[in-house]
Amino acid sequence: MKTIRVDDDVWKKLQKLASAFEDTPNTVLRRVFKLNRQRNGSNGTPRAPRGEKTPEGAFRQPILDALYEAGGSAKAADVLKRVEATMGSKLNAIDRQTLTTGALRWRNTAQWERNNLVEEGLLKKNSSRGMWELTTKGVSAAEALK
Repeated sequence: MKTIRVDDDVWKKLQKLASAFEDTPNTVLRRVFKLNRQRNGSNGTPRAPRGEKTPEGAFRQPILDALYEAGGSAKAADVLKRVEATMGSKLNAIDRQTLTTGALRWRNTAQWERNNLVEEGLLKKNSSRGMWELTTKGVSAAEALK
């Protein structure tokens, strides 16, 4: 296996082409270059057909609500349990698939929405490992959704 270095702008493009927590730079490049067979010969969990999994944005309010109700910070696992309780009936069979990583697809999607919330400044970027925390802006956003 070879190692390559890419510029920041190339990395950002790769990230935009990637499926949250499903892709690596290698799988994105394989898709772009139409090299469908993975190195180990396994295709793993198939990608969800477009529009059939719950979109990342659907997890926004449940994540903000869970953190707000927890006093502004909580363990990621506890937030995801609360999100599942809130969204359980809205999650479909595709959302409940297990990915090759062992993670449930919906949890993976929720974690990508968490990244979006960090980029928007609603969640703290440098929280302790495994902790999710609202910023002041995030508290205001959570209160506005009430």
